[in-house]
Amino acid sequence: MTPAAFQSIWVLRLGEAFLGVEPKALKEVLEVDQLTPVPLVPRPLLGLFAYQGQVIPLFDLSQVLNATPARPGLAALVDAAGQPLAFWIDEVVGLIRILSETRPSETPVLSGLVEEEGRLIGLLDVGRLLTYLSQEVFPPTPLLRPSLQGQVERS
Repeated sequence: MTPAAFQSIWVLRLGEAFLGVEPKALKEVLEVDQLTPVPLVPRPLLGLFAYQGQVIPLFDLSQVLNATPARPGLAALVDAAGQPLAFWIDEVVGLIRILSETRPSETPVLSGLVEEEGRLIGLLDVGRLLTYLSQEVFPPTPLLRPSLQGQVERS
């Protein structure tokens, strides 16, 4: 067990799962009623929406977290290294102070787990989340077929 990297977290509920988000990473909680689907992209990307002149991708984290999907409508907008992204949530539980030690987590987007106020809360690492979602939605692919690699077109 290690001390938490930050002292306070916003606790968000996604189905029966609780997520802790560092205060500086959570930008807003929004009602999203208009979502533009993106054809041929895999889940967890659900679509895009416009907010304050930006196009924001909206994700469903229920599969990543092995949780019950949140009801559509309420989204948490986070900033991951300057990249805004949002995900469905059911509610904002509140801002709490972390008093307990952090336990390790097997979930790739969590930096650890804490137990506060009788709840097990996964500490969401928005940097890891961005990396994970980027790999899930846009997996690395070779730019050229293997038979064409190393060949240069000459004019």
